Amino acid sequence: MKKVLASVLALTMTAVMFTSCGDSDSSSKSESKAASSSKAAETTTTTTTAETTTTAAESEAPSESEADTSEAEGPAEFDITKVNGYDENATETVLEFTDQVSDAWVNGLGSYVMDDVSGDDFIDGRTFDRDKDVHMVVEFAYTESFENMIKDGVTDQHMTQIVIGPAHANGWNKFGETYEGLISDYPSLNDPNLTEYVKANGEDMATPETKDVKPKTDQVWPDVFIKEDGFIKIGNHDVTSIEFTIPAAEINKLIDNAEVIPDDEEHWGDGVLFQIGGNMYITKITIDQGNVFLRSQIAESGM
Repeated sequence: MKKVLASVLALTMTAVMFTSCGDSDSSSKSESKAASSSKAAETTTTTTTAETTTTAAESEAPSESEADTSEAEGPAEFDITKVNGYDENATETVLEFTDQVSDAWVNGLGSYVMDDVSGDDFIDGRTFDRDKDVHMVVEFAYTESFENMIKDGVTDQHMTQIVIGPAHANGWNKFGETYEGLISDYPSLNDPNLTEYVKANGEDMATPETKDVKPKTDQVWPDVFIKEDGFIKIGNHDVTSIEFTIPAAEINKLIDNAEVIPDDEEHWGDGVLFQIGGNMYITKITIDQGNVFLRSQIAESGM
């Protein structure tokens, strides 16, 4: 009898143990499911902090429409109305220069430094009006040392070059290198119809009476003329200003080149600068169009 009771008791305990094990396993599985659900929620939660790891959804490649939008953004469009000094009623621009840049064969407008970026200063082509001729009057003064040399009879403007070359800021090509590139009342060696003056010494200009090659001091020059290389040469010491017109076709080229954004980090652009031969410096430029700005003025305006 005792053996029967013991067997029954053993069977009962075994059943209880199986039941307990089953409950523990079910509980463990439930906890595991809850943990999985919690992790799934964290994975799909988006955040705005840069330090947080991006989610699977965030790391997906952008759609075509998103990609197209980002590529189309590019550099901000130039807005001349944002330049300091812009005046919607302006019809003329006067640029005055206090720094005396008078070294030989340099840019007479000098250079600028802005936010660790430096370069030649120039009249920015983006500030010109398309399809319009631009007339400029360039005033200049002679250096004190040159004035003393003239006074002492050491030199004159036949022996010493006094030249100004209106040129593209990008490349320094002179507008006057072609007869059509610069309009003026001055005789030009590139004029195919030139009859009043003849060439002498291979580069300069003399009156017909001096066709034979003579020393430059004996040649007779017009007060101002345009050389074959596009420089405007001043042969009379009394002359302290020159004027000319850059035709609309050349202005349009400037504008187009100024608007091109190259692969370089710094956009150089294009415009007008003035290469000088030394012994003089530019003091003022008057332009028959309002709101024409130097590259340095645009840089100072944050553009």
